[in-house]
Amino acid sequence: MNRRVFLAALGFGFLAVEAHGQPRSLHLVADSSGETAPTFVKGKFALPINPENVKQDWTARGYSNPKVASYPQGWSRDEHTHPVSLIMTLLTGRMDFTFGAQRFVLEPGDELSYPAKTVHSAKNISDGVTQMMSSYK
Repeated sequence: MNRRVFLAALGFGFLAVEAHGQPRSLHLVADSSGETAPTFVKGKFALPINPENVKQDWTARGYSNPKVASYPQGWSRDEHTHPVSLIMTLLTGRMDFTFGAQRFVLEPGDELSYPAKTVHSAKNISDGVTQMMSSYK
């Protein structure tokens, strides 16, 4: 397991740790399609973000052509789901996503993905507009 994946997993409680403090295994819950829920990668894309690089990465993984949406300061949406699997990265701002007891704060370059029908909430926590690039499959 590489260092970035290990630190992200440790930070979000995905690792089971034995008494002597060594990681035992990476535990992610899979849905019926075999996807894990959710997956967070800190700093996936270098800043400033090149949207073409993101598009190439995502379409190679089976996602649709990405779209960019803007969310005004204070925007939020209570718990909801989507009928498709989503993937996203921020271009500007900060966004808070909550999946049950798990909370992810996305900043520019971070990547978050989750399967269809995953219950979550979202909130723009920046002092201004947040721009998010997203795609689905």
